[in-house]
Amino acid sequence: MIHEIGQRPTSSRVAVLNILLESEFPLTHHELLHTLTQDAPFDRVTLYRVLDWLVEHNLVHPIMGEDRARRFQLTLRNAKHQHAHFECSSCGKIFCLDEVKPRIPNSVPSHFTVESVELNIKGQCDHCNSAKN
Repeated sequence: MIHEIGQRPTSSRVAVLNILLESEFPLTHHELLHTLTQDAPFDRVTLYRVLDWLVEHNLVHPIMGEDRARRFQLTLRNAKHQHAHFECSSCGKIFCLDEVKPRIPNSVPSHFTVESVELNIKGQCDHCNSAKN
């Protein structure tokens, strides 16, 4: 993925991308650091820098959770992040809703430039709903 955008794949970048590739859900900085340090030491500042770099190069996109912690998820190849997210208010997991596409509002003033639109939906996931019953 890094070669495809003409950049240098450092061991830190590859390690973080591999974890995000294997993850079913977006991960926080803390969750990434915990996973990275299970095999070898990994510096938290390096992780911040790698995540910033991955976001800047559109390989990863951040999702802000209700707890104000950013979670990170891989961005599909050759695509900008353009889907909604669902956050379960019970378990805190965040799910991508690829079929739900946020729209740029028609009423944005002409001198404004829209770069992205975020749509976060909150409620109960199917697992937490089933656990209640």
